[in-house]
Amino acid sequence: MSIFIYRALNKDGREEQGELQASDKETAVEYLKRDGFLALSLEEKGKIKKSGFSFLSQTDFFRGGVNSLDRMFLVRHLSAILKSGINLRESLEILEEDTSKPALKAVLMDAKKNLERGQPLSATFAAYENYFSSVFVGLVKAGEASGTLEETLEGLGEQLRRDYEMKKKVQSAMIYPAVLLGASSLIVILLLTFILPRLAKSLIQAKVVLPAITRFFIFISGIFSASPPLTIAIFIIFVISLFLFSRRKESRDFFIFILGKLPVSRELIKKLALARFTMTFRNLLKSGMSALDALDITAKTVGNSQYEMAIVLIAEEIRKGAPLHEVFKKRANLFPQLVSSIIAVGERTGTLERSLLTIAEYYNEEVDRLLKNLVSLLEPILLVIMGIIVATIALSILLPIYQLVSSFR
Repeated sequence: MSIFIYRALNKDGREEQGELQASDKETAVEYLKRDGFLALSLEEKGKIKKSGFSFLSQTDFFRGGVNSLDRMFLVRHLSAILKSGINLRESLEILEEDTSKPALKAVLMDAKKNLERGQPLSATFAAYENYFSSVFVGLVKAGEASGTLEETLEGLGEQLRRDYEMKKKVQSAMIYPAVLLGASSLIVILLLTFILPRLAKSLIQAKVVLPAITRFFIFISGIFSASPPLTIAIFIIFVISLFLFSRRKESRDFFIFILGKLPVSRELIKKLALARFTMTFRNLLKSGMSALDALDITAKTVGNSQYEMAIVLIAEEIRKGAPLHEVFKKRANLFPQLVSSIIAVGERTGTLERSLLTIAEYYNEEVDRLLKNLVSLLEPILLVIMGIIVATIALSILLPIYQLVSSFR
């Protein structure tokens, strides 16, 4: 048997809402007719309604999706509106009117409709799993269960702000090296495609004995200059493919794994994971979620496969009765003594949430410092590498020219 939520007109023509139990939708309609009602809408309780998608107007490409800023706008504004005393349905209505982004508007519209059908807000967010992470959904669900949705949303908004700022810091730190690398690569390709072939033709006609390095670059330029438009097209396609590849979870995991092995970035990757883990774990605990559930959700969203596996194992050991600080202490290679010590103090004094916040703030500051150091280190290294490559190509051009000039003396 299922429970159906209905809207129907009674014998007097007035609209009524309610619930009834029936084996299927057709039977529910028959029950309503028997009682003198004309069904207007009938939805099974527990089913989540989600907007449909058409090929042109409803896909993420045309709708723009829901990004980090949208999620931050949603939770911070929703928290502020709820705190003013307005109920949840009206709050969603206000946000729906205020936002101009189609994808976010669709989510808010569905949330409002599902709320009218008796579904919690978290259920709608869970239906849009491409937009809202399990941490996001878990925090909203915990807030609803504990009756502290406004405070939970406020905490979630703060976490989203920190995540957004951290992401922007990392992106900003990588902009200069990426631009330098891209521009240098383009210069090298242009040299090999357009400059070197013309020079090589002149040198061959002058019957100059070409050094080995010049012959090597002439061979490479012969491949590049065979079809210059094709070469440029392949370069552009490669850059776009690299960008699209970097957006996949598998490629991000691989990239993080590689960075985690390099001496210059190993500490940064580790402290990024620790900052994200402690802040997420703290917010989930603060929302009223149990430590085990909080660890299960945090493991999926920490963004580092090595830490994800470790947190899953930690959860299993805690389930068997192990103290929280002890399971962290056993994994000193991933969780330094600072983490296990502060957690131990938090457990003893009943201030675990505050202890986790202290750790998160410390590692956030460490990430800032390491990012600045990494950028300061990367700039000269990249300049030297690209300088060597360009200088080698220049040398391969200048050597035969020098030989040609010397032959006329």
